[in-house]
Amino acid sequence: MKILIMCNLGNSDLLADGKRPNNLRVEGQQLWQTFAEHQFELPLIEPCLKFIQQKHPDAEARLICFYTDQPENPKTMQADRFGVRLRDKDTVWVAWIVQRLVSERFANWIEQVQPVRIENQYGPDLNPSIYDEAFGAYAYLLTRIERDVEACYILTAGGIPACNFALQLQAIIAYADRCHFIYPPEGGNVTELGIGEAMSKAFQRVNAIMALDQRNFPAALLSARNAKVDEWILRLLEYAVYREAFDFQRAQEAATKAERVTSGTNRDFCRELNADLERFKNNDTAALLREVAYSAEIAWRNGRYADMLGRIFRFQEGVLRLIVERYLGLPTDKSKAVRETNLAHYREQIDANPALRDFLDQRTIDNQPLRYRDGPNRPVMQAMFEFVREGGTRPDGTPFATKKDRERLRGVHERLNKLDALAELRNQSVIAHGFAGVSEEAINNLYQGGAKQIVDDLKKIIELLGIEGATSPFDRIVEVVQRALKQRLDA
Repeated sequence: MKILIMCNLGNSDLLADGKRPNNLRVEGQQLWQTFAEHQFELPLIEPCLKFIQQKHPDAEARLICFYTDQPENPKTMQADRFGVRLRDKDTVWVAWIVQRLVSERFANWIEQVQPVRIENQYGPDLNPSIYDEAFGAYAYLLTRIERDVEACYILTAGGIPACNFALQLQAIIAYADRCHFIYPPEGGNVTELGIGEAMSKAFQRVNAIMALDQRNFPAALLSARNAKVDEWILRLLEYAVYREAFDFQRAQEAATKAERVTSGTNRDFCRELNADLERFKNNDTAALLREVAYSAEIAWRNGRYADMLGRIFRFQEGVLRLIVERYLGLPTDKSKAVRETNLAHYREQIDANPALRDFLDQRTIDNQPLRYRDGPNRPVMQAMFEFVREGGTRPDGTPFATKKDRERLRGVHERLNKLDALAELRNQSVIAHGFAGVSEEAINNLYQGGAKQIVDDLKKIIELLGIEGATSPFDRIVEVVQRALKQRLDA
């Protein structure tokens, strides 16, 4: 296996003849030039390397030592309160000494010792004691360092506090749960700190919280798993992933598992989510229509615009099905199991209503008669919708929809027509018949009010159709899970 070890060099990392150099640049250079005349110790680095070697004796190990070598300018030539110039504190010569010592003393284990100057993309002209400058420098430095390792060890002592902080944080970002922190107290036993795992989990929880803001449930689930959160949270996120995909059976299984492993109000919530899926077993058109609106909003929040268009198309068809079923009492389910029975009933119902049959007989598409007897396809249902909203009557002469309902249906029709502006964009996209890209800008150019207005219009259609406007289950899941994740961050 390959492991990476990284550390910052400071004035405590080197002893020469039992003493610490006072002026690291000047004395360090002298020590390097007279290397063979001195006895060197690495009081922090060497014990840590031995500790890691015991854990991975057969590993291919690489050590990176970060050192400072600031340019000469008025700021770096200023002396501190002890009369030492900032530039004279640089550890460049310590780096070369450490490289030689480690290469000799760990020749059978460490394959490479690499001194790396602390710098950003513009070079070493930065103040390594300032946290934001150090943070930016290590972000740059770690992009040039190998990531394909099984483990990464960070030595937490030695070096400037700002550089240590930056190295530790950027290493967590780069290596996540492969990152381990080693603490070498002077005169004490070397220990591996749990801070690495704690920081990694905290980052993953933050990632999950941010993903939930976007309603990106798959990403939130992945981060939550990496953060090793409570099982009921994972099951709840699985529920959201499955439900968004309309896999209601697996969603119900996830909710059942979540309910078993939690308690109190969280258990009650899981039970509610489980019960909420019952309506889908009977293909409740109104419930499915509301579900499509939820999922279209999620696709919009995630920037999945082609997916959003596909769900809008399904929403339009769902609205037509709901109206035909609700007002005309005609079956619209064309699934294989019920197709023949429903088609026969559909034709009987139309034949029993002369006003509807005559209306459909007069309709044409591209100068051809409307083939309504083949079943309730989209053009047929659009014609039926027009019949209802324009006051079409039953055999006894009463309208299928009340005056108030017809006013609402005209509002529905107006918004469905607006959605038709997106038809060509959808048809040319990868979800239909072409390979054209779908962007928010393209949608905004076609739809008055832009992509956000689409979501509002879908919700308004739901309202006009009198479908129960309960709070989105996905929004409720976000609220519950984010609260639980934030409580862990605060703990």
